Amino acid sequence: MHDPLLKSVFADRGMIEILIRDHVPEWAGETDFSTLRQEPAELVSGKTLQRRHPDMIWSADTFDGGRVVFLVEFQRRPERFMALRTTTYASLALERIVAGEDLRASDAPPEFVCLVLYHGDGPWRGPDRVTRLFRRSDPGRFRLVSWRDEEGGGRPRNDVTALVLGLARSLSPEEMASQVAALRLAVADRGDPRLEAFMAGRVRTMLELRGHTEKLKLGGAKTMDEIADRFQRGLDELVRRGAREGRREGRREGRRDGRRQGQAMVLRRQIVRRFGEDTAGRVSDVLAGLPGPEGIDRVIDALFECGTGEEFIERVRTA
Repeated sequence: MHDPLLKSVFADRGMIEILIRDHVPEWAGETDFSTLRQEPAELVSGKTLQRRHPDMIWSADTFDGGRVVFLVEFQRRPERFMALRTTTYASLALERIVAGEDLRASDAPPEFVCLVLYHGDGPWRGPDRVTRLFRRSDPGRFRLVSWRDEEGGGRPRNDVTALVLGLARSLSPEEMASQVAALRLAVADRGDPRLEAFMAGRVRTMLELRGHTEKLKLGGAKTMDEIADRFQRGLDELVRRGAREGRREGRREGRRDGRRQGQAMVLRRQIVRRFGEDTAGRVSDVLAGLPGPEGIDRVIDALFECGTGEEFIERVRTA
């Protein structure tokens, strides 16, 4: 056990202030020592329920409205992995603070200072920070991998990981078809039959779980090429069917409230379904002025022949 003298001495606020002023001078001028308080030293992981017990935890407010936490550990022998231990303590203490009600979403997290008070006979041996335990890595840093190009540097077309992440989002059937087609090309670029078979199975399962199998005619598709092709063809057929139903519904609504208004309303619904609300809004004036059956047919043709919203807008405006 640690010398009881140390714990009794540093349980005093005045001694902790001396410790900070003498050995952490960069925080001495920023710390409001009138708010210095001792915190519970039991730390419990919210996920694993693992319990850790640093010797002492003190915290204080800073003059700029922040907070600083001082973790104090008494050590009789040199410990090679002491930096790992203090980092674990700091992580668990921060986890407790973040999970509490005192930290608002707009607040910055507190700063941490770890102090190891060594009272052994020999010289201390061991790095003072986690990064110095490793030669080529920094475990305190993570590398972000996202479905989008977060850095703006241009993402490779065959980034399979990013495309798989994109599939995990909530997508419309049209967006899903585009994402599946892009993934198919990326997998093909790898030239790996095992990856092709593996990915086809996973994508098919994902589409089945999302209820696309029957609706988009995926029955029997086993390769990425078959899945992408049948998904797109099924989607096109849905658009055609919706457009035909839209014409019939438009005629019925036209008899009640004006034929042209009903047709425009139904066509707009199909445009939203395929290309999104923004595209539908940008062609609303065209829909309102459709000249007759020929104009409606041109819009219907553009609905399933155009691959993007921009192409569709240009097509219907120049028709």
